[in-house]
Amino acid sequence: MSTRARSLAALLSTAALFGMVSSATAQTWTPLDGERFGEEFNQAWIPVPDGSSGAPRQGWLGAPDGFFTREVHLAYDWTETDLGDAQRITTRFNYPLSRRFWVGIEVPVYQELDGGGSGFGDIGVTGQVMLAETRDLSLNAGVGFELPTGDDSVGAGEVFGVTPQVNLWSDLGAGVSFRGRVAYSARDEGGADGFGLSLALGQTVTPAQAAPLGQFTHSLALNWFEPDDGDGVVSLTPALRTRLVDSLFLLTGVEFPISDDEPYDQRWIIQLVKGF
Repeated sequence: MSTRARSLAALLSTAALFGMVSSATAQTWTPLDGERFGEEFNQAWIPVPDGSSGAPRQGWLGAPDGFFTREVHLAYDWTETDLGDAQRITTRFNYPLSRRFWVGIEVPVYQELDGGGSGFGDIGVTGQVMLAETRDLSLNAGVGFELPTGDDSVGAGEVFGVTPQVNLWSDLGAGVSFRGRVAYSARDEGGADGFGLSLALGQTVTPAQAAPLGQFTHSLALNWFEPDDGDGVVSLTPALRTRLVDSLFLLTGVEFPISDDEPYDQRWIIQLVKGF
């Protein structure tokens, strides 16, 4: 099967999963276990209350989500390397189709390489199934697809990839939450297969209704990718998140490698998130 055909098959598979989920009347949130899995797969998503210590289920820069969100993102990042700088604008759409199933789409609408080309990047599509959820813990598993839809001028449009993953979120107390991911990426020739691990810890120090810094959160994420061939890369991302107004949030941070292999110097990131 060709790379383009595999991309189409991945999109059709996601669409088929969309059709499996029916709407349901909104209900009061209750924990998810395995006893009513089929019924909950067809129930409309219910926002989960904050953890018992006040830690919200919110996205952080460089960190995985073990929970479901219903949001749109607009992100910009600037990467500094020894070979020149690069910049990228990315949009994301996250939508829980039910209490048990969620889909996220990431679209790099513009990429530019210093002294090189510019254009559209490779689209990512991820589906996740919630395995268990209490007020203080969420555990899901899913698979992400990298679709070679981008322009050759930015080094995209060549590699199809699949990334099975398991994601966790937990409220640890005092507004502190932990999140983690274990994943393995399998890609076409020209892409890197390998093991991925993400760990993040952060604390929300103000309540949601605080002004002007509602749900002000500081976080630190560690990401490690160990390819089957070649040297691994480990990076850290310290970041901040705060509410601007209503359900609009601002996130900012910087990612930098701490491993011997340093494919870039640092990556500056700013992102707007709108919940709905």
